[in-house]
Amino acid sequence: MAKGFRLKGIKQVRKPDGRRYVYRRVKGRLIPLPDLPENDPAFLEAYLDDENAITLDGTLGALIGDFMASNDFKSRKVTTQTVWRRRLKHIQNQYGKSPVSKLTKTHVQKALNKLTPGAARSERTIWRALMAYAVLMGWRDDNPAKDVDIQKSKTTPHATRTKEDVATFRKIWTIGTPERQAFEVIFWTGARCVDAVKIGWQNVENGVLEFVQEKTGGLAYVPITAPVASFLEKDRTLFLRSASPEMLFILTSAGKARSVKALSMFVSRAARDAELTNKTAHGLRKARAVILAENGWTPHQIGAWTGHESLQEIAHYTRDANKWAMVVETQTGNSRQPQSKVIDLKGK
Repeated sequence: MAKGFRLKGIKQVRKPDGRRYVYRRVKGRLIPLPDLPENDPAFLEAYLDDENAITLDGTLGALIGDFMASNDFKSRKVTTQTVWRRRLKHIQNQYGKSPVSKLTKTHVQKALNKLTPGAARSERTIWRALMAYAVLMGWRDDNPAKDVDIQKSKTTPHATRTKEDVATFRKIWTIGTPERQAFEVIFWTGARCVDAVKIGWQNVENGVLEFVQEKTGGLAYVPITAPVASFLEKDRTLFLRSASPEMLFILTSAGKARSVKALSMFVSRAARDAELTNKTAHGLRKARAVILAENGWTPHQIGAWTGHESLQEIAHYTRDANKWAMVVETQTGNSRQPQSKVIDLKGK
């Protein structure tokens, strides 16, 4: 850099704790830069990257960059940020040069129509948040993604594991195998894979497993060593025999934690190897809710175990319950409604 030459638009802010923050002002926007001398190669590289980004100002690509650097984006769950960042980068690559002010509902609709209904529904949420941020920051006056429709299609739900499925799996995979460990932990706790990979003995207090669900933020309570109704004893015993005695309930044969994706694929593959088709980890979660429903548990009791807060969602999960058996047992006076003091969910 020539002597006396200064980079334009550099702004420095020093916080009370002594930390220094460096920004570049570009058309009213503050772009963060590394806290390095201006003649440092890394600083110049970052400065030049932003120089090139000026040409994108007012475009969807620029908006996405601002959004991902905003508190709006950073305040979301880490898992949400990871998924959204990948999808936003894809949108940026596909439509980054499009002027934000010219985007219409039709444009967003066409982008979503290229995806499957399930993926489109998730991506619509991202588009809505992105465009809401555009409105908030004055990039435009309306949200073109707000009323976008999703093409309807018939979806195949996760198949609930039946009693026969459970018996078959247990016959093929004996206690002591990693497959059986993952199966029994998910079957007993009813936890989603995103939670199953990180729950363990550190979450157990007074005989009850308590954890915050990653997906909803709601609490789930599962009896581990606390008293349970007689119809639950067998499954609970098999869980205790199978779960790892280490910190986490589920570990690989090498003693390491599994990733969410790896666990999901592992459980599905183990089911296929047992000649059980279309049987996923989520089917085990549904099976736990069904078992509780068939034995007379109320939606609120089931929700305390599975973490569901919506009674409608619990009803969706338990629609495969054996209603004939429930009705017959109630009529004959043999209802298996759990006793009021069978499980102490810490007074909650």
